[in-house]
Amino acid sequence: MIKKKKLVLYTLSLYFTSLVCLLFGLGYTENWDNKNIITGIIFFCCYLTGAANRYTLIFLLISFSILSLYFPSGLIYGKPTVEVLNPLLQTNKFEVIGYLLALRYYLLIPILFIGIQYLIYHITKNTQGKKSITTIILFCIFYILSLFGMSFANQNINEEAPLKNIILAFKTIQKQKAEIKKYIGDDKNIQINLIDNHDDTEVRVVIIGESVRKDYLSVYGYPLNTTPYLKTAKGIFIDGLIAAASNTQLSLSRTLFKTMPNENRIDWGINFVSLANKAGYETYWISNQGISEYGDDIFYALAHSTNQAHFFKKGNYLSSATDDEKILPILTKVVHSNIKNKVIFIHMMGSHEPVCYRLGKFQSSFQIHNEADCYAATIEKLDLFVKKITDILKNKKYKLMYFSDHGLSVEKKRIIHSADIYEVYQVPLFYLDSEAREHILLKKKISSMNLIDLYSNFINIRTNFTNKKYSFYSIAELEDNLDPLVYWKNYKHLSSIKNKQPPITDINVSRKKSVKE
Repeated sequence: MIKKKKLVLYTLSLYFTSLVCLLFGLGYTENWDNKNIITGIIFFCCYLTGAANRYTLIFLLISFSILSLYFPSGLIYGKPTVEVLNPLLQTNKFEVIGYLLALRYYLLIPILFIGIQYLIYHITKNTQGKKSITTIILFCIFYILSLFGMSFANQNINEEAPLKNIILAFKTIQKQKAEIKKYIGDDKNIQINLIDNHDDTEVRVVIIGESVRKDYLSVYGYPLNTTPYLKTAKGIFIDGLIAAASNTQLSLSRTLFKTMPNENRIDWGINFVSLANKAGYETYWISNQGISEYGDDIFYALAHSTNQAHFFKKGNYLSSATDDEKILPILTKVVHSNIKNKVIFIHMMGSHEPVCYRLGKFQSSFQIHNEADCYAATIEKLDLFVKKITDILKNKKYKLMYFSDHGLSVEKKRIIHSADIYEVYQVPLFYLDSEAREHILLKKKISSMNLIDLYSNFINIRTNFTNKKYSFYSIAELEDNLDPLVYWKNYKHLSSIKNKQPPITDINVSRKKSVKE
Protein backbone atom coordinates (compact mmCIF):
# COMPACT_ATOMS: atom_id res chain seq x y z
CA MET A 1 0.00 0.00 0.00
CA ILE A 2 2.85 2.37 0.92
CA LYS A 3 4.62 1.57 -2.35
CA LYS A 4 1.44 2.27 -4.30
CA LYS A 5 0.98 5.65 -2.56
CA LYS A 6 4.57 6.58 -3.37
CA LEU A 7 3.95 5.61 -7.00
CA VAL A 8 0.82 7.77 -7.13
CA LEU A 9 2.65 10.73 -5.59
CA TYR A 10 5.57 10.26 -7.99
CA THR A 11 3.19 10.12 -10.97
CA LEU A 12 1.29 13.21 -9.80
CA SER A 13 4.60 15.06 -9.40
CA LEU A 14 5.45 14.20 -13.01
CA TYR A 15 2.01 15.42 -14.11
CA PHE A 16 2.57 18.67 -12.24
CA THR A 17 6.07 19.08 -13.73
CA SER A 18 4.63 18.51 -17.22
CA LEU A 19 1.89 21.03 -16.49
CA VAL A 20 4.43 23.70 -15.48
CA CYS A 21 6.50 22.96 -18.61
CA LEU A 22 3.42 23.31 -20.82
CA LEU A 23 2.35 26.61 -19.27
CA PHE A 24 5.81 28.14 -19.49
CA GLY A 25 6.79 26.56 -22.82
CA LEU A 26 3.57 27.58 -24.58
CA GLY A 27 3.88 31.14 -23.25
CA TYR A 28 0.84 31.11 -20.94
CA THR A 29 2.81 32.66 -18.07
CA GLU A 30 3.73 35.78 -20.08
CA ASN A 31 0.61 37.58 -18.83
CA TRP A 32 -0.74 35.46 -15.98
CA ASP A 33 -4.50 35.66 -15.39
CA ASN A 34 -7.50 33.49 -14.52
CA LYS A 35 -7.79 32.26 -18.12
CA ASN A 36 -4.33 30.76 -17.89
CA ILE A 37 -5.17 29.09 -14.56
CA ILE A 38 -8.14 27.43 -16.29
CA THR A 39 -5.81 26.33 -19.11
CA GLY A 40 -3.48 24.74 -16.53
CA ILE A 41 -6.36 22.87 -14.89
CA ILE A 42 -7.47 21.55 -18.31
CA PHE A 43 -3.95 20.31 -19.09
CA PHE A 44 -3.79 18.58 -15.70
CA CYS A 45 -7.17 16.92 -16.25
CA CYS A 46 -5.88 15.60 -19.59
CA TYR A 47 -3.14 13.74 -17.75
CA LEU A 48 -5.50 12.42 -15.05
CA THR A 49 -8.11 11.10 -17.48
CA GLY A 50 -5.64 10.02 -20.19
CA ALA A 51 -3.70 7.80 -17.77
CA ALA A 52 -6.72 5.58 -17.20
CA ASN A 53 -6.29 3.91 -20.57
CA ARG A 54 -3.09 2.81 -22.29
CA TYR A 55 -4.10 4.03 -25.74
CA THR A 56 -5.33 7.45 -24.61
CA LEU A 57 -2.12 7.80 -22.60
CA ILE A 58 0.06 7.05 -25.63
CA PHE A 59 -1.97 9.46 -27.77
CA LEU A 60 -1.74 12.19 -25.12
CA LEU A 61 2.00 11.86 -24.51
CA ILE A 62 2.92 11.78 -28.21
CA SER A 63 0.77 14.79 -29.10
CA PHE A 64 1.99 16.83 -26.12
CA SER A 65 5.58 15.89 -27.00
CA ILE A 66 5.01 17.28 -30.52
CA LEU A 67 3.51 20.40 -28.97
CA SER A 68 6.73 20.88 -26.96
CA LEU A 69 8.62 21.71 -30.16
CA TYR A 70 7.14 25.19 -29.77
CA PHE A 71 8.66 25.64 -26.29
CA PRO A 72 11.84 27.52 -27.43
CA SER A 73 9.68 30.13 -29.19
CA GLY A 74 7.08 30.19 -26.42
CA LEU A 75 9.63 30.93 -23.72
CA ILE A 76 10.90 33.96 -25.65
CA TYR A 77 7.88 35.26 -27.59
CA GLY A 78 4.87 33.98 -25.66
CA LYS A 79 1.70 32.18 -26.77
CA PRO A 80 1.40 30.86 -30.35
CA THR A 81 -0.54 33.85 -31.61
CA VAL A 82 -0.84 35.07 -35.19
CA GLU A 83 1.93 37.63 -34.67
CA VAL A 84 4.38 35.01 -33.38
CA LEU A 85 3.57 32.30 -35.88
CA ASN A 86 3.19 34.48 -38.97
CA PRO A 87 6.91 35.30 -39.29
CA LEU A 88 7.87 31.69 -38.51
CA LEU A 89 5.50 30.27 -41.12
CA GLN A 90 6.56 32.87 -43.70
CA THR A 91 10.33 32.59 -43.26
CA ASN A 92 12.59 30.61 -45.61
CA LYS A 93 14.20 27.32 -44.60
CA PHE A 94 17.67 28.77 -44.32
CA GLU A 95 16.44 31.39 -41.87
CA VAL A 96 14.72 28.62 -39.89
CA ILE A 97 18.11 26.89 -39.55
CA GLY A 98 19.60 30.18 -38.33
CA TYR A 99 16.68 30.61 -35.93
CA LEU A 100 17.21 27.12 -34.49
CA LEU A 101 20.93 27.70 -34.13
CA ALA A 102 20.24 30.90 -32.22
CA LEU A 103 17.91 28.96 -29.88
CA ARG A 104 20.13 25.90 -29.59
CA TYR A 105 20.24 25.92 -25.78
CA TYR A 106 16.47 26.25 -25.57
CA LEU A 107 16.11 23.12 -27.69
CA LEU A 108 17.13 21.07 -24.64
CA ILE A 109 13.83 21.98 -22.97
CA PRO A 110 11.60 19.99 -25.40
CA ILE A 111 14.03 17.07 -25.10
CA LEU A 112 13.70 17.11 -21.30
CA PHE A 113 9.91 17.41 -21.59
CA ILE A 114 9.75 14.42 -23.94
CA GLY A 115 11.88 12.49 -21.44
CA ILE A 116 9.32 13.28 -18.71
CA GLN A 117 6.52 12.02 -20.98
CA TYR A 118 8.39 8.77 -21.43
CA LEU A 119 8.75 8.42 -17.63
CA ILE A 120 5.00 8.97 -17.23
CA TYR A 121 4.27 6.24 -19.74
CA HIS A 122 6.83 3.85 -18.22
CA ILE A 123 5.37 4.28 -14.73
CA THR A 124 1.66 4.18 -15.59
CA LYS A 125 1.51 1.73 -18.51
CA ASN A 126 0.92 -1.27 -16.26
CA THR A 127 -1.32 0.45 -13.70
CA GLN A 128 -4.45 1.03 -15.77
CA GLY A 129 -7.58 -0.65 -14.54
CA LYS A 130 -10.58 -1.64 -16.61
CA LYS A 131 -11.37 0.55 -19.56
CA SER A 132 -13.96 3.16 -18.64
CA ILE A 133 -16.04 4.70 -21.40
CA THR A 134 -16.84 7.63 -19.12
CA THR A 135 -13.13 8.31 -18.51
CA ILE A 136 -12.37 8.10 -22.23
CA ILE A 137 -15.19 10.55 -22.99
CA LEU A 138 -13.90 12.92 -20.29
CA PHE A 139 -10.40 12.62 -21.72
CA CYS A 140 -11.66 13.53 -25.21
CA ILE A 141 -13.46 16.58 -23.82
CA PHE A 142 -10.45 17.82 -21.85
CA TYR A 143 -8.08 17.08 -24.74
CA ILE A 144 -10.17 19.06 -27.23
CA LEU A 145 -10.51 21.88 -24.70
CA SER A 146 -6.74 21.97 -24.13
CA LEU A 147 -5.77 22.24 -27.79
CA PHE A 148 -8.77 23.75 -29.59
CA GLY A 149 -10.96 25.32 -26.92
CA MET A 150 -14.77 25.30 -27.06
CA SER A 151 -17.51 27.84 -27.32
CA PHE A 152 -20.90 27.59 -25.55
CA ALA A 153 -23.52 30.32 -25.83
CA ASN A 154 -20.90 32.84 -26.98
CA GLN A 155 -18.69 31.96 -23.99
CA ASN A 156 -15.23 30.76 -24.98
CA ILE A 157 -13.42 28.19 -22.89
CA ASN A 158 -9.64 28.30 -23.35
CA GLU A 159 -9.90 30.83 -26.16
CA GLU A 160 -6.11 30.94 -26.55
CA ALA A 161 -5.70 27.20 -27.07
CA PRO A 162 -2.45 26.52 -29.00
CA LEU A 163 -3.80 24.63 -32.02
CA LYS A 164 -6.66 27.10 -32.33
CA ASN A 165 -4.10 29.89 -32.66
CA ILE A 166 -1.96 27.92 -35.10
CA ILE A 167 -5.00 27.34 -37.33
CA LEU A 168 -5.94 31.03 -37.03
CA ALA A 169 -2.39 32.06 -38.03
CA PHE A 170 -2.51 29.78 -41.07
CA LYS A 171 -5.88 31.21 -42.14
CA THR A 172 -4.58 34.76 -41.66
CA ILE A 173 -1.55 34.04 -43.84
CA GLN A 174 -3.74 32.51 -46.56
CA LYS A 175 -6.03 35.54 -46.45
CA GLN A 176 -3.03 37.85 -46.61
CA LYS A 177 -1.65 35.98 -49.62
CA ALA A 178 -4.96 36.39 -51.42
CA GLU A 179 -5.04 40.13 -50.65
CA ILE A 180 -1.45 40.58 -51.81
CA LYS A 181 -2.10 38.68 -55.03
CA LYS A 182 -5.11 40.87 -55.69
CA TYR A 183 -3.75 44.29 -54.73
CA ILE A 184 0.06 44.38 -54.88
CA GLY A 185 0.17 45.50 -58.51
CA ASP A 186 -2.89 47.73 -58.25
CA ASP A 187 -1.71 51.35 -58.53
CA LYS A 188 -4.82 52.84 -60.16
CA ASN A 189 -5.62 54.99 -57.11
CA ILE A 190 -2.13 56.50 -56.95
CA GLN A 191 -1.78 60.02 -58.30
CA ILE A 192 1.76 61.16 -59.16
CA ASN A 193 3.30 64.63 -59.50
CA LEU A 194 6.99 65.25 -60.15
CA ILE A 195 8.71 67.55 -57.66
CA ASP A 196 11.60 68.66 -59.87
CA ASN A 197 11.24 68.37 -63.67
CA HIS A 198 14.96 69.02 -64.07
CA ASP A 199 16.15 66.22 -61.77
CA ASP A 200 18.63 64.25 -63.90
CA THR A 201 19.56 61.55 -61.35
CA GLU A 202 20.37 58.38 -63.29
CA VAL A 203 20.25 55.72 -60.56
CA ARG A 204 18.44 55.51 -57.26
CA VAL A 205 19.41 52.65 -54.92
CA VAL A 206 17.40 51.52 -51.90
CA ILE A 207 19.33 49.17 -49.61
CA ILE A 208 17.16 47.21 -47.17
CA GLY A 209 19.43 46.11 -44.35
CA GLU A 210 18.83 43.11 -42.12
CA SER A 211 19.04 42.91 -38.31
CA VAL A 212 21.28 45.99 -37.87
CA ARG A 213 21.19 47.97 -34.63
CA LYS A 214 22.13 51.63 -34.86
CA ASP A 215 24.20 51.57 -31.68
CA TYR A 216 26.81 49.23 -33.23
CA LEU A 217 27.73 51.72 -35.97
CA SER A 218 30.62 54.04 -35.12
CA VAL A 219 29.03 56.70 -37.35
CA TYR A 220 26.37 56.93 -34.61
CA GLY A 221 28.85 56.88 -31.74
CA TYR A 222 29.84 53.23 -31.18
CA PRO A 223 33.37 53.47 -29.68
CA LEU A 224 34.93 50.85 -31.98
CA ASN A 225 35.49 51.82 -35.60
CA THR A 226 32.92 49.55 -37.24
CA THR A 227 32.07 52.02 -40.02
CA PRO A 228 35.30 53.67 -41.23
CA TYR A 229 33.78 54.55 -44.63
CA LEU A 230 30.39 55.80 -43.46
CA LYS A 231 31.96 57.84 -40.67
CA THR A 232 33.30 60.30 -43.24
CA ALA A 233 31.01 59.61 -46.21
CA LYS A 234 29.25 62.62 -47.72
CA GLY A 235 25.56 62.42 -47.02
CA ILE A 236 22.86 62.67 -44.35
CA PHE A 237 22.78 60.26 -41.42
CA ILE A 238 19.59 60.14 -39.35
CA ASP A 239 20.00 59.23 -35.69
CA GLY A 240 16.52 58.29 -34.51
CA LEU A 241 14.78 55.94 -36.95
CA ILE A 242 12.45 53.57 -35.07
CA ALA A 243 11.76 50.19 -36.69
CA ALA A 244 8.10 49.35 -37.14
CA ALA A 245 8.54 45.92 -35.53
CA SER A 246 11.15 43.52 -34.22
CA ASN A 247 11.26 41.01 -37.08
CA THR A 248 11.50 41.23 -40.87
CA GLN A 249 7.99 40.20 -41.83
CA LEU A 250 6.17 42.43 -39.36
CA SER A 251 8.52 45.38 -39.85
CA LEU A 252 8.95 45.55 -43.64
CA SER A 253 5.27 44.90 -44.30
CA ARG A 254 4.67 48.14 -42.35
CA THR A 255 7.63 50.00 -43.87
CA LEU A 256 7.56 49.19 -47.58
CA PHE A 257 3.75 49.42 -47.75
CA LYS A 258 1.38 52.23 -46.80
CA THR A 259 0.28 51.52 -43.22
CA MET A 260 -2.68 52.94 -41.32
CA PRO A 261 -2.07 51.99 -37.66
CA ASN A 262 -5.30 53.67 -36.49
CA GLU A 263 -7.25 51.35 -38.77
CA ASN A 264 -4.91 48.38 -38.19
CA ARG A 265 -4.66 48.12 -41.97
CA ILE A 266 -1.98 47.84 -44.64
CA ASP A 267 -2.69 48.99 -48.21
CA TRP A 268 -0.78 46.44 -50.32
CA GLY A 269 -1.28 48.45 -53.51
CA ILE A 270 0.64 51.47 -52.23
CA ASN A 271 4.26 50.50 -51.76
CA PHE A 272 7.85 51.39 -52.65
CA VAL A 273 7.70 49.52 -55.97
CA SER A 274 4.24 50.67 -57.10
CA LEU A 275 5.18 54.32 -56.53
CA ALA A 276 8.32 53.96 -58.66
CA ASN A 277 6.48 52.02 -61.37
CA LYS A 278 3.69 54.61 -61.49
CA ALA A 279 6.28 57.38 -61.80
CA GLY A 280 7.78 55.68 -64.86
CA TYR A 281 11.01 54.32 -63.41
CA GLU A 282 12.60 51.05 -64.51
CA THR A 283 12.61 49.00 -61.32
CA TYR A 284 14.90 46.17 -60.22
CA TRP A 285 14.96 43.95 -57.13
CA ILE A 286 18.15 42.09 -56.12
CA SER A 287 17.61 39.86 -53.09
CA ASN A 288 19.77 37.64 -50.96
CA GLN A 289 16.65 36.53 -49.08
CA GLY A 290 14.29 33.65 -49.86
CA ILE A 291 11.90 33.01 -52.72
CA SER A 292 8.27 31.92 -52.57
CA GLU A 293 8.79 28.17 -52.37
CA TYR A 294 10.59 28.74 -49.07
CA GLY A 295 8.46 31.58 -47.70
CA ASP A 296 8.82 35.37 -47.70
CA ASP A 297 5.68 35.52 -49.86
CA ILE A 298 5.08 39.23 -49.23
CA PHE A 299 8.50 40.35 -50.36
CA TYR A 300 8.74 37.79 -53.14
CA ALA A 301 5.48 39.16 -54.53
CA LEU A 302 6.69 42.74 -54.08
CA ALA A 303 9.98 41.94 -55.82
CA HIS A 304 8.17 40.45 -58.79
CA SER A 305 6.14 43.59 -59.25
CA THR A 306 9.41 45.23 -60.40
CA ASN A 307 10.56 45.06 -64.03
CA GLN A 308 13.33 42.62 -63.13
CA ALA A 309 13.85 40.52 -59.99
CA HIS A 310 16.97 38.56 -59.09
CA PHE A 311 17.02 35.97 -56.30
CA PHE A 312 20.00 33.84 -55.30
CA LYS A 313 18.14 31.26 -53.20
CA LYS A 314 16.56 28.97 -55.76
CA GLY A 315 17.57 25.51 -54.49
CA ASN A 316 17.17 23.91 -51.09
CA TYR A 317 18.46 25.70 -48.01
CA LEU A 318 21.93 24.19 -48.39
CA SER A 319 22.27 25.90 -51.76
CA SER A 320 21.22 29.26 -50.35
CA ALA A 321 24.20 30.21 -48.18
CA THR A 322 24.96 33.13 -50.47
CA ASP A 323 27.11 36.04 -49.34
CA ASP A 324 25.78 39.56 -49.86
CA GLU A 325 28.88 40.17 -52.00
CA LYS A 326 27.18 38.14 -54.77
CA ILE A 327 24.78 41.05 -55.20
CA LEU A 328 27.52 43.32 -56.53
CA PRO A 329 28.11 41.79 -60.03
CA ILE A 330 24.37 41.91 -60.79
CA LEU A 331 24.19 45.46 -59.47
CA THR A 332 27.10 46.45 -61.72
CA LYS A 333 25.30 45.15 -64.82
CA VAL A 334 22.07 46.93 -63.90
CA VAL A 335 23.80 50.23 -63.06
CA HIS A 336 25.75 50.28 -66.33
CA SER A 337 22.86 49.24 -68.54
CA ASN A 338 21.66 51.78 -71.10
CA ILE A 339 18.39 52.41 -69.28
CA LYS A 340 18.33 55.62 -67.26
CA ASN A 341 15.90 56.64 -64.53
CA LYS A 342 16.00 53.39 -62.60
CA VAL A 343 15.30 52.43 -59.01
CA ILE A 344 17.22 49.44 -57.68
CA PHE A 345 16.18 47.65 -54.50
CA ILE A 346 18.79 45.56 -52.67
CA HIS A 347 17.56 43.23 -49.92
CA MET A 348 20.49 42.01 -47.82
CA MET A 349 21.02 39.13 -45.40
CA GLY A 350 23.24 41.54 -43.45
CA SER A 351 23.58 40.64 -39.77
CA HIS A 352 20.86 37.98 -39.60
CA GLU A 353 21.63 35.23 -37.12
CA PRO A 354 23.67 33.04 -37.05
CA VAL A 355 25.87 36.13 -37.27
CA CYS A 356 29.26 34.39 -37.35
CA TYR A 357 28.15 32.55 -40.45
CA ARG A 358 27.40 35.88 -42.17
CA LEU A 359 31.07 36.82 -42.15
CA GLY A 360 32.00 34.22 -44.76
CA LYS A 361 35.53 35.03 -45.98
CA PHE A 362 35.43 38.58 -44.69
CA GLN A 363 38.55 39.50 -42.73
CA SER A 364 37.52 41.57 -39.74
CA SER A 365 39.80 43.92 -37.85
CA PHE A 366 38.35 42.50 -34.61
CA GLN A 367 39.31 39.35 -32.75
CA ILE A 368 36.44 36.92 -33.05
CA HIS A 369 35.78 34.99 -29.84
CA ASN A 370 32.01 35.12 -29.39
CA GLU A 371 28.69 36.08 -30.97
CA ALA A 372 28.97 39.77 -30.07
CA ASP A 373 32.37 39.96 -31.78
CA CYS A 374 30.82 38.48 -34.91
CA TYR A 375 27.94 40.95 -34.77
CA ALA A 376 30.31 43.93 -34.63
CA ALA A 377 32.27 42.40 -37.53
CA THR A 378 29.10 42.13 -39.65
CA ILE A 379 28.65 45.90 -39.22
CA GLU A 380 32.21 46.39 -40.42
CA LYS A 381 31.36 44.15 -43.37
CA LEU A 382 28.23 46.23 -44.09
CA ASP A 383 30.35 49.38 -44.17
CA LEU A 384 32.63 47.85 -46.80
CA PHE A 385 29.60 46.59 -48.76
CA VAL A 386 28.13 50.11 -48.97
CA LYS A 387 31.52 51.49 -50.03
CA LYS A 388 31.72 48.94 -52.86
CA ILE A 389 28.24 49.96 -54.02
CA THR A 390 29.22 53.63 -54.12
CA ASP A 391 32.35 52.64 -56.06
CA ILE A 392 30.10 50.95 -58.65
CA LEU A 393 27.99 54.13 -58.80
CA LYS A 394 31.01 56.45 -58.93
CA ASN A 395 30.61 57.69 -62.50
CA LYS A 396 26.84 58.01 -62.28
CA LYS A 397 24.63 60.68 -60.85
CA TYR A 398 23.01 58.71 -58.03
CA LYS A 399 21.04 58.84 -54.81
CA LEU A 400 21.20 56.04 -52.24
CA MET A 401 19.20 55.40 -49.09
CA TYR A 402 19.82 52.67 -46.53
CA PHE A 403 17.73 51.51 -43.60
CA SER A 404 17.51 48.34 -41.56
CA ASP A 405 14.34 46.41 -40.83
CA HIS A 406 15.08 45.87 -37.11
CA GLY A 407 17.85 45.07 -34.67
CA LEU A 408 18.64 42.04 -32.51
CA SER A 409 19.22 41.17 -28.90
CA VAL A 410 23.03 40.94 -28.75
CA GLU A 411 24.77 38.98 -26.00
CA LYS A 412 28.21 37.41 -26.03
CA LYS A 413 26.86 33.86 -26.13
CA ARG A 414 23.53 34.42 -27.84
CA ILE A 415 22.03 36.66 -30.52
CA ILE A 416 18.30 36.35 -31.12
CA HIS A 417 15.21 38.25 -32.22
CA SER A 418 13.53 39.92 -29.27
CA ALA A 419 10.44 42.12 -29.09
CA ASP A 420 10.96 43.53 -25.59
CA ILE A 421 14.34 45.29 -25.86
CA TYR A 422 14.34 49.02 -26.56
CA GLU A 423 17.51 49.02 -28.69
CA VAL A 424 16.08 46.40 -31.08
CA TYR A 425 13.88 49.17 -32.53
CA GLN A 426 16.77 51.67 -32.93
CA VAL A 427 17.99 51.25 -36.50
CA PRO A 428 20.20 53.21 -38.93
CA LEU A 429 18.99 55.40 -41.76
CA PHE A 430 21.27 57.31 -44.11
CA TYR A 431 21.26 58.99 -47.49
CA LEU A 432 24.23 59.27 -49.86
CA ASP A 433 24.22 61.50 -52.93
CA SER A 434 26.75 61.91 -55.72
CA GLU A 435 26.22 65.66 -55.34
CA ALA A 436 26.66 65.73 -51.53
CA ARG A 437 29.60 67.77 -50.27
CA GLU A 438 29.45 67.27 -46.51
CA HIS A 439 28.78 64.69 -43.81
CA ILE A 440 25.66 65.60 -41.84
CA LEU A 441 24.48 63.80 -38.70
CA LEU A 442 20.94 64.68 -37.59
CA LYS A 443 19.17 63.59 -34.43
CA LYS A 444 15.56 63.20 -35.43
CA LYS A 445 13.16 60.57 -34.11
CA ILE A 446 10.92 59.27 -36.90
CA SER A 447 8.98 56.06 -37.47
CA SER A 448 9.80 53.53 -40.18
CA MET A 449 6.11 53.70 -41.04
CA ASN A 450 6.90 57.16 -42.47
CA LEU A 451 9.76 55.92 -44.67
CA ILE A 452 7.36 55.60 -47.59
CA ASP A 453 6.83 59.38 -47.28
CA LEU A 454 10.58 59.98 -47.25
CA TYR A 455 11.04 57.53 -50.12
CA SER A 456 8.47 59.27 -52.35
CA ASN A 457 10.54 62.45 -52.10
CA PHE A 458 13.67 60.37 -52.69
CA ILE A 459 12.29 59.31 -56.10
CA ASN A 460 11.23 62.89 -56.87
CA ILE A 461 7.46 62.51 -56.60
CA ARG A 462 4.52 63.66 -54.54
CA THR A 463 1.44 61.49 -54.25
CA ASN A 464 -2.05 61.62 -52.83
CA PHE A 465 -1.04 59.04 -50.20
CA THR A 466 2.29 60.36 -48.92
CA ASN A 467 3.34 63.30 -46.77
CA LYS A 468 5.30 65.87 -48.79
CA LYS A 469 6.96 67.25 -45.65
CA TYR A 470 9.29 64.24 -45.49
CA SER A 471 12.53 64.88 -47.34
CA PHE A 472 16.14 64.13 -46.49
CA TYR A 473 17.00 67.80 -47.01
CA SER A 474 14.17 69.12 -44.86
CA ILE A 475 14.07 66.36 -42.26
CA ALA A 476 15.67 68.65 -39.65
CA GLU A 477 12.55 70.83 -39.82
CA LEU A 478 10.18 67.97 -38.92
CA GLU A 479 8.80 67.67 -35.42
CA ASP A 480 10.27 64.75 -33.50
CA ASN A 481 7.96 61.78 -33.20
CA LEU A 482 8.81 61.47 -29.52
CA ASP A 483 6.96 58.20 -28.89
CA PRO A 484 6.44 56.34 -32.19
CA LEU A 485 4.20 53.32 -32.58
CA VAL A 486 5.74 49.87 -32.94
CA TYR A 487 4.00 46.59 -33.65
CA TRP A 488 4.16 43.40 -31.61
CA LYS A 489 0.85 41.53 -31.25
CA ASN A 490 -0.75 44.98 -31.43
CA TYR A 491 0.30 48.58 -31.98
CA LYS A 492 1.87 50.18 -28.93
CA HIS A 493 4.15 53.10 -28.14
CA LEU A 494 7.90 52.66 -28.02
CA SER A 495 7.89 53.94 -24.43
CA SER A 496 6.15 50.70 -23.40
CA ILE A 497 9.40 48.81 -24.12
CA LYS A 498 11.21 49.05 -20.79
CA ASN A 499 14.14 46.64 -21.13
CA LYS A 500 17.44 48.27 -22.12
CA GLN A 501 20.50 46.52 -23.56
CA PRO A 502 23.58 48.71 -24.06
CA PRO A 503 25.92 47.63 -26.87
CA ILE A 504 28.84 45.36 -25.99
CA THR A 505 32.08 47.27 -26.40
CA ASP A 506 34.80 45.04 -24.88
CA ILE A 507 35.85 43.67 -28.26
CA ASN A 508 39.54 43.42 -29.03
CA VAL A 509 41.02 44.90 -32.18
CA SER A 510 43.47 42.50 -33.74
CA ARG A 511 46.50 43.34 -35.85
CA LYS A 512 46.27 39.86 -37.33
CA LYS A 513 42.81 39.55 -38.81
CA SER A 514 40.85 36.41 -38.04
CA VAL A 515 37.36 35.07 -38.57
CA LYS A 516 35.67 32.40 -36.51
CA GLU A 517 34.57 29.51 -38.73
